[in-house]
Amino acid sequence: MESISKKKVGIKDLFPYKSYLVVLMANFISRFGDSVDSIAYSWMVYAMTGSKVLLGSIFAVNAIPNIVFGPFTGVLVDYFSKKKLIIIGDIGRGIIVSIVGVMFLFNWLEPWHLFVFTFITSTFESIVNPSKTSLLPILLPKELYTNASSFSDSLLSMAQLFGYGISGFLIGTIGITGALIVDGITFFASCILIAQINIKSIKKNKKEKFDIKTYFNNLKKGFKFVIGENIIVVGIVLFALTNLFLTPISVLSVAYIRDVLFAGPKVFGLVSIALPAGMIMGGLIFAQIGYKFKKSSSIIGGLVIMGMSYSVLGLIGFVNIPLISPVIIAFIVFLMFGIVMPAITAPLKTHVFTNTPKEMLGRVIGVLSMVTTSAMPLGGAISGALSEKMSIQSLYLTMGLVMMIFPFAALLNKDFRKA
Repeated sequence: MESISKKKVGIKDLFPYKSYLVVLMANFISRFGDSVDSIAYSWMVYAMTGSKVLLGSIFAVNAIPNIVFGPFTGVLVDYFSKKKLIIIGDIGRGIIVSIVGVMFLFNWLEPWHLFVFTFITSTFESIVNPSKTSLLPILLPKELYTNASSFSDSLLSMAQLFGYGISGFLIGTIGITGALIVDGITFFASCILIAQINIKSIKKNKKEKFDIKTYFNNLKKGFKFVIGENIIVVGIVLFALTNLFLTPISVLSVAYIRDVLFAGPKVFGLVSIALPAGMIMGGLIFAQIGYKFKKSSSIIGGLVIMGMSYSVLGLIGFVNIPLISPVIIAFIVFLMFGIVMPAITAPLKTHVFTNTPKEMLGRVIGVLSMVTTSAMPLGGAISGALSEKMSIQSLYLTMGLVMMIFPFAALLNKDFRKA
């Protein structure tokens, strides 16, 4: 396995790479738009239907393309120009979001339209996301992968936080349609930026004709590569299990705020910003010092800390800590989740970028996305079933304790221990 240089590198070393910075700016703008869209879309759906079930159903539909199409679109990402795919995808998303806004304005939108448009937009995302992710190792040297990944996560969390914060103001001043149009504009702005970058072409077999047979052969090679990389397999399993165990926090967050913290929407908003705020802090910290840690130590350490924090959420209500409000404890816990997140995700990304041939990155990233995303609907179903049998605190405490233990099973893998 190729090891990354232990030379001291930090955030400032990323600045000479202009194309990377342009891509980062494009991602920042589109992530801001996504955050505005997530709030505006939810308000729109609820305003149209008043149905919480429909909100959950659209959330599930939104995840389907990444689960179903991830590995398949990865082949397209590897074979065709990543730059062109991103531009096509962003234009497509910008047009769809703008159409939804206009249709809502003129009362032309029906509930079934929401499912169709959500599915189409998410399908574009399943092409754009692996295209953007696989750009990083093309634009930067290997010794900067960890720094770039952490720094990118931090800035994207900042964009998300900014988007969440301003979305209410936008909806209140220019309406849901205006907010959706703003989201559409961010996609077009991202397009313009991506069009400016220069990307080195990846050598391909010129004799290879792209047809159905070639497509499935390339797909097979992608799966075979992932299965043959022990560290990637262990990482995928760890991330999938982490998503599975963390899903109850997302699914039951409103119930936790109301029934355990005995608080309302203001506290929900406060706790909601803690995670992206923590990711900003953690991303900046890990971007500066992440090169000092072994990948395996960083991933396991991060998961153990996250499990401990998760358990603390479960202890609220069972254990009273004098002079400290449960709301403050919950805020700190979610802040800690965000801070340790880059320590978990950046090392695996670094390994994938370093050890995957550049012509296969799309497929590998597609497989990663498919498996880790698939755990979320399963986690949602399990959360709903378990919450009927046990209290939210007991569920959180149990999940947290398991999260503190299961990462150590990864140490049974010799390759992972060495990473």
